[in-house]
Amino acid sequence: MIRIPGLKKQPSKNMARRRVEPNVVNEGQSSLPDREHPRLPGGFNLPPFGVHQVLAVVIVCIALWAVGVIWLGMQAASQWVGSWQQDIHIHVYLDADKGKADNGKGANKLQQRLENIPQIASVRRIPAAEAATWMQSWLHDAALNEQDLVNRLPLTFELSLTDEQSQFLFDDIRDAASRFGGRVNEDEVNLARAHYWLSQASWLAGFASIVLALAMALIISNTLRMTLLARADEIHLMRLLGAKEWFVRMPFILEGMVLGAAAGVAAWLLLWPIIWGSSAWLLTMQVDLNLWILLPALLLGGGLVGTLGAVIATARVVSAETGV
Repeated sequence: MIRIPGLKKQPSKNMARRRVEPNVVNEGQSSLPDREHPRLPGGFNLPPFGVHQVLAVVIVCIALWAVGVIWLGMQAASQWVGSWQQDIHIHVYLDADKGKADNGKGANKLQQRLENIPQIASVRRIPAAEAATWMQSWLHDAALNEQDLVNRLPLTFELSLTDEQSQFLFDDIRDAASRFGGRVNEDEVNLARAHYWLSQASWLAGFASIVLALAMALIISNTLRMTLLARADEIHLMRLLGAKEWFVRMPFILEGMVLGAAAGVAAWLLLWPIIWGSSAWLLTMQVDLNLWILLPALLLGGGLVGTLGAVIATARVVSAETGV
């Protein structure tokens, strides 16, 4: 190439354009790249949440809904058994003719035999007049002759139990009644057994609730753990700048609490279709379920589960020298 003295090379148009563009950008536009949004460090995002948070809310909502269904069933069973479960009695009936035979010795022997059963606290013979009055009130004061009822009703023995969970208690009562031609109110026996199984089911329901609560806490913990890993550099920088541990952990704990509480409210709302769909059957069973009682339990339970999951997820944020 031959150089001509005094002649300077002129810059190309592309080079000139490259030199001018930075000034134009600095004066009229932001220096931040596209799709970059400045935000403060921390774990808390206002709704709408990301995909992972939404999935966590859905899964926790389903688990809390299952817990709500379990306790609704327990509430219905408790109302079906009724207040009778607090003071369980079994009635044994003996025909009036058999009870009056041999000057009432048959009734006395049956009462003595029942009193000898260890699990029976007391045996009370209900007078026929009292039974007739009770039946008239039960039939809503039907036009019945009380004297006819007294003559027709069998002799009734009311048994107070000390331990209705004994394995052979009801068999002993049936055996004693059958020896003297009596019979046992089997409906009351079934209710007594239902009371026993209801007490066992309450323990199972509590255990299932605890297991589901731990599973929900782990789900929320994994969700927040992914958020922590995505913001590891920010958290490490905050720790290097002197941020305290509670300052770094608190946004994530608040986020877990909000996720759990939102799932609890959603689960409570999903319980209403069950009440509406089974209203006719519940009316037949004389059961009146109160769904508002479960709202504080599901709301607080969801919040506690979310808080526990957040505490587990942020457990490694412990020192200024350690990142996540």
